[in-house]
Amino acid sequence: MISFNLTATYALNGTDITCITFNGTATESAYLYVQGPPDSVNNLTGYQLDSCCMFISWYPPFTLPGLTVQYIISVGTDQQYLNDSITNYTYCPMNLTNKQYLFNITTTNKAGNGSTSDISVGFQSNSRISIIYQDSYTYHINKYWYLYFLFPARQLCTGVSLVNITLCTVNNNSCYASTNITINHSAYNNISLVAIINLPLKEMLNTVILYYQNGVKFESNTIIVSTYDLQHTVVVNTTFNEVCLQFQFVNGSTTNNIYIHITNYDEPVQPVYYNIAPNDQLYFIQCTTNILAGNNLTLYACESLEDCTTNSAAVITGINIDKVPIVSTILTSYVTTTVSSTVRSTMMMEDCNITESQSEVPVTSAIVISVLSVFLILSLMINVTLTVCYCKRKGTNNRNSQEQEPNPQYENVHLPVPQSELSMKECAAYGVVEGTRF
Repeated sequence: MISFNLTATYALNGTDITCITFNGTATESAYLYVQGPPDSVNNLTGYQLDSCCMFISWYPPFTLPGLTVQYIISVGTDQQYLNDSITNYTYCPMNLTNKQYLFNITTTNKAGNGSTSDISVGFQSNSRISIIYQDSYTYHINKYWYLYFLFPARQLCTGVSLVNITLCTVNNNSCYASTNITINHSAYNNISLVAIINLPLKEMLNTVILYYQNGVKFESNTIIVSTYDLQHTVVVNTTFNEVCLQFQFVNGSTTNNIYIHITNYDEPVQPVYYNIAPNDQLYFIQCTTNILAGNNLTLYACESLEDCTTNSAAVITGINIDKVPIVSTILTSYVTTTVSSTVRSTMMMEDCNITESQSEVPVTSAIVISVLSVFLILSLMINVTLTVCYCKRKGTNNRNSQEQEPNPQYENVHLPVPQSELSMKECAAYGVVEGTRF
């Protein structure tokens, strides 16, 4: 067996080498493969990965079996060495700025450094991110609140550890950092995080700040995180001197009573508080009655009476409460009928004088109707004027005298009872009956 070392003068694979023995009796052909410094990488691509990082990838150059190649990646003053098993790189720099980042990749092996390839990746990020607060999942144990947040995956930093989530009050007067963060659910588009934070009770927070290990900080859009037991109050309906409210309490709440206080009346009124009992329910609707009517009222839902208007769990404005309509319980409808019977006739009959008389018969009836919303007034006046007559025979000695020849107009009428007042029906035959109805 013969072994020897050769130093390549230039890189050329497949060089034909002839080996000759020292005694010169035999020759044998052999192929010698020489690995020099590696070629450059192939298909180098890059893009922005998320709000913190950029990503590049490539295909490795050709190398002889059993030999390895390494990569030297330089971005500005940052430099990273990668072995041959890695063909991508995630870059998450400190103090990111919106600009073009130049990546240089140099291949290297035992023979030395090979070719260098480069690519520019643009970076654009916003310090504000959109966050959805999932308050329906929120619960608390004593002062430790378990808060659920939903983030768009593209706005988070997947290549950098999240240090903490901090919640701040209005104008960042008070801030509270999380003690623990866990991923509740991860999908392609969204990531749900659970932050455990020690928060004071009866506080309203509206800003979430995310701090990452590389120093990147993101501030959320304005949200509302309430540490009141009463999370939401919504007006369901308002009627006459009544308002119906929907209440939602946080899981783990200990509040026994909620007080409702309504203000902003046109005229000063004595403060009134209405008591609402949750009865161990986290979600319910309750109506409050006997509320003074008014327009554009303000409703405060409070967990204590001491600071109801200054530290309320919920405030609802623009409430209109109507008065109960005044309905008369006695509606009177008058039906008046007046019958006036007037005898206005002069008849020339033997032994019979028709005299003029007037008779007024008033009839009045009242009907009482009680209805809440329907007012029906029926008035009917009937004035009927009837002309009647009565006949009285003269003298007491002529009762059996011969009957007078009747007027043809009244030939079918007989006076059955002498010297008596005729009934209206009987007397009507002696004259013209006139009637008028209004």
